Amino acid sequence: MRADLNAGGPRNTIMNFRWGWCLLRRLVIVPTFDGTSWTSVRQTVPATLNRNVITNVRDAAISILAQRPKLNAIRNDYAMISSTNSGSGFLHPVGLVGPAELAALRYRMANRVDFNSPQPGASDVLLSGQGVPPKTYPGGWAPPINTPVDGYPGPLAMTKVEVKYGGNEANAANCPANYPAGTPAAPQGICGHVSFVEMDGQMSMKQAMAYWATSDERYANNALGIIEAWTNTNQQFGLQKENGPLEAGWGVACMAKALEMLRNLPRAQALLPRYVNYVNTVLMPVMETYATTITQGAITNGAQNVYGNWHTTIADAMISFGVLADNKDRYKAGLELARTAIKDYLKWGRGSMATVDGVQRIPGECTETLRDIYHSEFGLGSALQAAEVAFQQGDDLYMVGGHALAAAMELHARIILADKNKEEPPQGFKWYDNGKGLPPAPSGTEYRFDIAKQLWFQFNKTTLQAVPGGELRDGVKYLLGVKFLPTGWELGYNHYWGRLGMQLPQTRQLLQTFAPEWFEMSWGLGTLAAADTAYQLWRPGLRALLKMTSAECKAP
Repeated sequence: MRADLNAGGPRNTIMNFRWGWCLLRRLVIVPTFDGTSWTSVRQTVPATLNRNVITNVRDAAISILAQRPKLNAIRNDYAMISSTNSGSGFLHPVGLVGPAELAALRYRMANRVDFNSPQPGASDVLLSGQGVPPKTYPGGWAPPINTPVDGYPGPLAMTKVEVKYGGNEANAANCPANYPAGTPAAPQGICGHVSFVEMDGQMSMKQAMAYWATSDERYANNALGIIEAWTNTNQQFGLQKENGPLEAGWGVACMAKALEMLRNLPRAQALLPRYVNYVNTVLMPVMETYATTITQGAITNGAQNVYGNWHTTIADAMISFGVLADNKDRYKAGLELARTAIKDYLKWGRGSMATVDGVQRIPGECTETLRDIYHSEFGLGSALQAAEVAFQQGDDLYMVGGHALAAAMELHARIILADKNKEEPPQGFKWYDNGKGLPPAPSGTEYRFDIAKQLWFQFNKTTLQAVPGGELRDGVKYLLGVKFLPTGWELGYNHYWGRLGMQLPQTRQLLQTFAPEWFEMSWGLGTLAAADTAYQLWRPGLRALLKMTSAECKAP
């Protein structure tokens, strides 16, 4: 068993945060489960970790590595690969994780025989695809599950991308000439989504991480070739009022992180300013318009529960791109969007939102939990990835909403595990069961879910309109679309358990069941990048709190 997933192991110790002097305690709510029963438990954590605390603890932990001969290589590699931009103040490279974690990854890969860690196994899965469930489309085609050093059928750069709702491409003429044909062929009707996100976006991340796991520059060149192709080719990206902002967010979140991880290479340095210009010119306006003008317009017009996975995706992209471009304004805009989105998305089960329309909500529910679980994982995964990049820069998004992401991880982990083990879901929920869990809809209608109202309603299949007064108010929360996706679980666990000492038994069991994380669309590879790193790269540095002055502790 992994040491960090062993509940009774030596890693499961009480953290010394020097309460009352350097950090203030906060009691945060996390649901705990016993069969189908649940209750809210309060755990003690730091209210927030400011930049001075984060930096001093991390630097102290890395310095302590020098005192341990076997681990001094991590410190030396960190010193060689890390840098801080004098203008922006950003630490580099910070893609999916920071330079300390990347240095630890290289050390663990080089010492896979002598050092028992999850990274070598996760690297094997990344390169070979062994055990990764393929995402198979009708007709039998699936994106590659491995990370080939050669033979990848891309890049699939497109001059014009016009993605409608559902991922459909508005004009088949936009599809790239080398779009996978053969037998089976990639679905032509969604070529923009597949090309930018499910092929080139995710492959750029996989190739960049493969470079760090193997030190083989062929992987780095593969990633850079993909990013360069889109930089040189793509001139228009949409559709603005349909799926364009989301698709742009997914792709930028991948490619910006990949380029950031490779920024020390000469080819990456030459590409970086051109990619920054491409994103600022073509992609960022699409995302920014949705995150500001369209979102605020909806709220002004009375829309409810507006913030969802689109917003956390765009926040993830903005934060990662801001770091890559050393653009503090773009980064801060991403931080603000993330704070607003996380707080609103995870408001359920707390305060005035504990009971809504007579239905008890559990802390950890998000606005999309009752829509379906996989879209909820989209939203949570992007929020967790954004939080990790921000944390590496000294900004604590993990604490937003009372550390609400920790509660969300526990609840959604319990639901996914219950589904896998064919158990009943937590009290108050019921399996949708392909619609059989719902009461029968009246003739000529079907039930659909309204995110704004958080209710199922009758939809007339002839008039294509909602039936007036047809809301389903039976007090039951139906669950559908339940599946595990590699969406930030390892990053969140490494922070909340590894850095803060929180108890997350459902998340621990989830990782015991499904890890290592693969990469899918815009998320994943947390096992390779971060698993069980906090005990070396954070916990030893907590002694630095003893040397900090009160002013340093309280600085923003």
